[in-house]
Formats: sequence, C-alpha cells, structure tokens
Amino acid sequence: MKPRIIIMLCLMACLQGAMAQNTVESIRQRYQSMKEYISTHTDQNMNDGAEFGEFYHLNVSQWLPATGGHLEDTYFYWGEVEDNEDLVYPDHYLEFVTTRYNFAARNYFEEYLYDADGNVAFIYAYDPMTAMEDGADDKEYEFRFYMNKGRLIKGIIMQKGYEQQSFKEEWQGTKLPAKYADKYAGYLASAKQLSELFANIEKRTYSY
Repeated sequence: MKPRIIIMLCLMACLQGAMAQNTVESIRQRYQSMKEYISTHTDQNMNDGAEFGEFYHLNVSQWLPATGGHLEDTYFYWGEVEDNEDLVYPDHYLEFVTTRYNFAARNYFEEYLYDADGNVAFIYAYDPMTAMEDGADDKEYEFRFYMNKGRLIKGIIMQKGYEQQSFKEEWQGTKLPAKYADKYAGYLASAKQLSELFANIEKRTYSY
C-alpha cells in the first residue's frame, strides 16, 4: 500500500475517532434534543396534540424506616440499533433517564444522558440538602457533569441557601474538589445501576 494512502486512512480513522468524542457542545445539543422529544411525546391521552412516546416508565412506592413514604418516578428513553432496523422489534440502546424521588420531605431530581457506547455522558442532579465537610448542610445544590468515555471534561456546581431565590456558581472546571468526590461517585454508580436496570427491562419485553 502506498504511503500516501496509508496516511489518508490514518487521517480518516483519526477524524472518525474525533467525531465520536463527546464534547460539551455535542452533549448539550443531544440533551436539548432529548428534552424536546420529551416535551412533545407523552404517555397521557393524545387529546393535547402530543405524539405517542416510546419509553419505559417505572413507579416505586414503599415505606422506609425513619423517613416514611418513599416514591420514585423514573423514565427510560432509548434509540434503535441501526443494524437491525428491519426487525419487527429492533434492539434498543439507552439514551436518557430522568428520575424523581424523595426521602422524607426532601425531593430529588436527576437526569442521565448516555452516549452510543453506553457510557454516561452527562449528569444533572438537584440535591436539596448536601452535607459537606464544612457542615454546610442547609443549602440546595445543582450538579452538572459532562463526560467523555468516563473522563470528566467539565463540571458545574451551583448552590443557594433556602432563603435565597437563585443559584450561584460555586465551582466550574475539570478537577473536581475533593469534598464533592463522594457525590460524583454516587451519581456515577446510579448511572451504572440505571443502565443495568434498563438492560434487564429490555430482556422482559417482546423482541424477535
């Protein structure tokens, strides 16, 4: 093979690899597309003009010691695997998850966006009370984590006191402060658990 052809093939491979990388901008575009899909597709009646949505909807209702009634409301959104589109029931891959839940009177909300390889690419989490090393447990937090193949490429942490009206930026960057390491690890663990749950639900649905 001629050297020029080899170089061209290498450049094409590098270009394809670069295109497959998650960037903050590409993640934001995919996130916005998913939010638009959710806003126009519903599992409610069709009288409001919304289109029929495809997703799994999981409800959990249980009584927990010390905290009382616990509710979870989780949606799983998927895409279809391109190489088996001709099948009556093509395989799915997980794209997006939203989950709302409570512990006692505290309400939490989280979103997880996945890339085509099954890796979590973006996490948004609202946490009404996060106990930190400095004892600042009377604040509300918003976490945003952008990732590429398991590596954090950007993080944004917002916070506000309960009497404040708006969130203020506490940190933004790529090197997460140590006091947030456990929180970040917890969200990564949740992303993996939700992905595994989706895979198990898939096994219980009709597919041929």
